[in-house]
Amino acid sequence: MLLSLTISLVGLLLIGVPIAFALGMAGVIALLINGQVPIIVVAQKVYGSLDSFPLLAIPLFIYAGAVMNEGGITRRIVALARALVGHLRGGLAQVVIFTSLIFSSISGSAAAAAAAVGGMLLPSMREEGFDEAWSATVVASAAILGPIIPPSILMVIYSSMTGQSVGALFVAGILPGLLITCVLMAVTWAFAGRMGGRRPARASLGDIWRAFVTALPALIMPLIIIAGILSGVFTATEAGVVAVAYGVVYGFVTGELDGRMLWRQTVASAVVSSSILIILGGAALFSWILTREGVPAQAAAFMQQFVSTRTGFLLILVVLLFIVGIFIEPIPALIMLVPVLLPIASAYAVDPVHLAVILTVGVLLGSLSPPVAVLVLIACKISGIDPRRTNGPLMPMFIALTLAHLLITFWADLSTWLPKAAGF
Repeated sequence: MLLSLTISLVGLLLIGVPIAFALGMAGVIALLINGQVPIIVVAQKVYGSLDSFPLLAIPLFIYAGAVMNEGGITRRIVALARALVGHLRGGLAQVVIFTSLIFSSISGSAAAAAAAVGGMLLPSMREEGFDEAWSATVVASAAILGPIIPPSILMVIYSSMTGQSVGALFVAGILPGLLITCVLMAVTWAFAGRMGGRRPARASLGDIWRAFVTALPALIMPLIIIAGILSGVFTATEAGVVAVAYGVVYGFVTGELDGRMLWRQTVASAVVSSSILIILGGAALFSWILTREGVPAQAAAFMQQFVSTRTGFLLILVVLLFIVGIFIEPIPALIMLVPVLLPIASAYAVDPVHLAVILTVGVLLGSLSPPVAVLVLIACKISGIDPRRTNGPLMPMFIALTLAHLLITFWADLSTWLPKAAGF
């Protein structure tokens, strides 16, 4: 059955079937060819994988991010970022990175961060003389913070597949996310001369204070989420409900959100959430067949025959994540890899929470590389340029992010210290 599953998946992908459907269809074809497993298993596995309270956090956080963006919170975040880091070498490029950091604490999605921050700042960067290819590169690179800084959709998915605490996974992403932010800002500082643009004057303390007060509602939201989860007041899913309610109330109170806008974002969020859940359902069937055929156990045994050290396994893992991430988008990549890699990682004494951060950063790095490079495509579409123009500017960003990924991979405490300190 494993052979028919693999051939079906590759064949479906080669003829252009979206991976969301290819995963499920490959599973159905494999079961039909095998003939020993009743086809009703398809419905059982798909429904069972989606009938999960933690997974409700995905549409909730997507909806919360969309409502807050529509309600003007993104604009206030940009104003604060300008006041705090706009005067640094790199100007608006530094603002993009800092804005992405804060926006990531609301959206949990890399694509949402690229679209929201890029839509807000790319036109301004063009007006201020920044090179368009460099601008799109900075937006795409900073967008990977979306699923690393809590709340994270990828972490919710990992939690649903492994049983790890969502709160622990959320907290685990904080220090790696801050590290990546510093790395991106350092590279921007070093290559600011090639980016062009101008460097605004340093904001006064009064300007910073006014920007802070204006952006305070946006800053309070992630604090409520993290504090609520850490204190045990509510779960990650309930935190999503709080985030939605907060965003809706804020938007209506400020007058920047009305019923028509709310309905538009409701529909858009439902569409995005459905696409993610379709992938999850199909991947659940695919993963179940892999597990039934003993692939994870066989892979772990095979790996241990040739790789005797934890360091060797981690190096192979980094390379594997990069290759998979190039061809497959982060969510399906994560779903396909977790069932196979978790038992192998356990054999090498890799902490499951640490593994979650390694996997998340790894598949996100792949989303910056052709041929898929979904984050680059989003930024280039907003900017109106050919994605091939970003190949040169992307190299220093990608090399720096790869080095950061290696540090995250081999320095486990960077991911596990905060969760342990928080009592998870």
